[in-house]
Amino acid sequence: MTPPDCQIKAGESETVEFVQRLENLESVSKHVVAFLNSGGGTIFVGVDDDGKIIGVPDAEDVAKRLYSDLQKAISPKALFSVTTEPQEDKQLVVIEVPGGKDTPFVSDGTLYLRKGKHSVKATGDDLQQLLQERSVEVERWERRGSPALTLKELDQEEIHRTVQEAAERNRFQFRKAEEAEAVLTDLGMWSRGMLTQAADVCFGQKPALRNPQVRVRAYAFESDKAGDFLDQDDISGPIATVIERANVFIRRNSPLAAKFLPESLKRKNVPAYPEYAIREGLVNALAHRDYAAFSSGATVTLYSDRVEIWNSGRLPKGWKADKLRHNHPSLPPNPDIAHVLFIRSFMERIGRGTQKILEACDAAGLRRATWAVDDDGITLTIYNQPADESPQHRLLERQRLLIESLKPGDTIAPAEYVKRFAEGVGERQARRDLSDLEATDLLRREGKGKATVYVRTQRAWKP
Repeated sequence: MTPPDCQIKAGESETVEFVQRLENLESVSKHVVAFLNSGGGTIFVGVDDDGKIIGVPDAEDVAKRLYSDLQKAISPKALFSVTTEPQEDKQLVVIEVPGGKDTPFVSDGTLYLRKGKHSVKATGDDLQQLLQERSVEVERWERRGSPALTLKELDQEEIHRTVQEAAERNRFQFRKAEEAEAVLTDLGMWSRGMLTQAADVCFGQKPALRNPQVRVRAYAFESDKAGDFLDQDDISGPIATVIERANVFIRRNSPLAAKFLPESLKRKNVPAYPEYAIREGLVNALAHRDYAAFSSGATVTLYSDRVEIWNSGRLPKGWKADKLRHNHPSLPPNPDIAHVLFIRSFMERIGRGTQKILEACDAAGLRRATWAVDDDGITLTIYNQPADESPQHRLLERQRLLIESLKPGDTIAPAEYVKRFAEGVGERQARRDLSDLEATDLLRREGKGKATVYVRTQRAWKP
């Protein structure tokens, strides 16, 4: 099942809302505001309360008009996406809302929160709590002023492209599109008479002069182990330029894969990596990285069989790498930077980037991408190996027997795995066995410590 299928079948929740039809703007805007104020969520328009697909006539036009109307109704300006999604031969309008950083948000002057399965008007106590929480938050790095940065040191062409693409794609409405200072103010990048760090990241001609950590370092090695490198680059500049240059670096150091077209015997050379997966991986790394420390950064490393994209970001508290492979709310740590990337169409959807990377790998017939998290940051690995060379085909006999014994939704504890399938295997090796199965997306870990269990996912088993 695709992620929207799973969300709809699971029903309404703290993070999912169904709207059968657009009776008026408030029927949707209150849910958008509630999710912005409550950690994020997804709204499916064209689905009734029981999860039945009703569909939305002229969904593309509805989505464009709805996005424009929501931008006008919600204050302060917020990051969210409104797109269409095919389901059961019908079209839905899907609104993906990240948790907002600039709470409280209101719709036409009214504040809403998400409580259980409902979006409700906030009470006075709710408002006071939101304001107290915001008052104790440390100002995020991207909103801090950059005293040494002036308008002359910004790339005016990048600002113009942002304004132009916002108008062409209906992704933002600037009050005074011809004035750079007004544009930056609308983007939250001009505050207290000073340009912000986000303005430097997004539009600075040479941001590394003020913040060396914004560089992206790229390396290409001949084998699957780091040795003498074939190519390297030190990339900086406006964030859109950095993404494009990093993408070019990956392409020029990647092998071509040969495919035979079904309608002929001719061979077609195609890129070793899915274009979408690479682009989305770079965007995620730069949008979610931790910019605050001089020791932070982002690195692209190519080996013969894979590309690794590392950034110094952190997952939200309580999250594990496995969560990135499944539906999850979006909590961008740098929403101002992410907003510019969304306006420029580097981000097409809000909150489903990691799942779309997996879908791109599946469509290309490649081994699924993986994420690893440690104290230093997050590493995305995208493989150029065919799917039949994936970890599923290198499983040990005891791992195969376990998977063949479970149906989707079944659970097994580590001790039970050892008793039934891995007798005589050490505890450490047994944990590694289960972690390997988790990496293939055949199992999902739940719980902590002695309460840990592994759940069989919907992922197909191909022996």
